Amino acid sequence: MLQAALQAGFVVLVVFAVLMALIGAFYYLRVVKYMYFDDAEDNSPISAPVDMKLLLSVNAIALLILGLLPEQFMEACGYAILHSIQ
Repeated sequence: MLQAALQAGFVVLVVFAVLMALIGAFYYLRVVKYMYFDDAEDNSPISAPVDMKLLLSVNAIALLILGLLPEQFMEACGYAILHSIQ
């Protein structure tokens, strides 16, 4: 895509896109560096309150259901859209 933009004469746009990609890569790779290569500042175990555990469990179950049964969800969305238009 950048090559096509360059051939079309959009040099400034291509340079801007490459610079933004480099800046984005810097931030994303910095997170990976902190996660895997730097020593932890705090080694205490992470504890979560009960309500957060419950919310994460509900989220995981919903994700599992939507992942295994997408047809029913899509049918329900289509039904809702069809009846909201009328």
